[in-house]
Amino acid sequence: MTNTTSSFGGLALTLGQRLAIKGALLKLKLQESLPNITFWGKIIGSEKDYFIAKSIIPGKMSFKTTYYVSVDEGVSFSELQECCKEAMDKASELKFEMFKGNLQFKYGPAPEIEEDAEDGKVPDDSRLSELERLYYCVSSIDSETCLVPKGAFLLTATSKVEANKGYSGMPPSDLKKASSYALFRKPIDHKTITKNKCSSLSDRIEFLDGITSAKPKGIWAIQTDATELSATIRHLGWTGYEFHITAGESGFESAYFGYGLYNHDIALMI
Repeated sequence: MTNTTSSFGGLALTLGQRLAIKGALLKLKLQESLPNITFWGKIIGSEKDYFIAKSIIPGKMSFKTTYYVSVDEGVSFSELQECCKEAMDKASELKFEMFKGNLQFKYGPAPEIEEDAEDGKVPDDSRLSELERLYYCVSSIDSETCLVPKGAFLLTATSKVEANKGYSGMPPSDLKKASSYALFRKPIDHKTITKNKCSSLSDRIEFLDGITSAKPKGIWAIQTDATELSATIRHLGWTGYEFHITAGESGFESAYFGYGLYNHDIALMI
């Protein structure tokens, strides 16, 4: 979950943005009958910024995730449609170019109309749109940073993912341990998948991919405050992502405030 009043990486929403987003997400939740929807973060553009929200419906060992985007400072949100593999491949090649803030913007030179084309027919425009790139960027960041504390969710004997009603928070001694956290998405690690297939007929909290084996080693930075009762976790690849947790409390929060660009200098930081 995300508290829109908090600061993440030194960045935060303005009062106007917080109020607009709160109202817009509540309206969207009611209109679409969503079980949940939260503010996910902000992608900073050279002309305008994108505000992103996320709804996730855990099911029978599955996670249906839907993203929503606002281009008007959080006043209204629309669904961010999934793009095809071809578009995602093109988006992955844009490693250093900032977002514009215009969903209709297309990357690269426009196709030229050939002189002998019949009736001046315009050729198909297969260029990557910013809308497609935005989906690729948000889904990529979210897949690698959808952090939750272990124990907050459980896998039932019928393979259904549910919130753990018995979770009351993390002990202070576990805050700085990377093994205390997991990624709240469908597992992709072979060891996790195998373990889930061989699971017993009982509820389990060890069913998600952890972050201890994340590559490169040291990509997750965990820091506690002076009291060692609260921790801040950052992803050094997707700089701008931050996760907050306090010992003994069942709540936690995270958000991404950044340019949507992966940090390719990470090898110099760890």
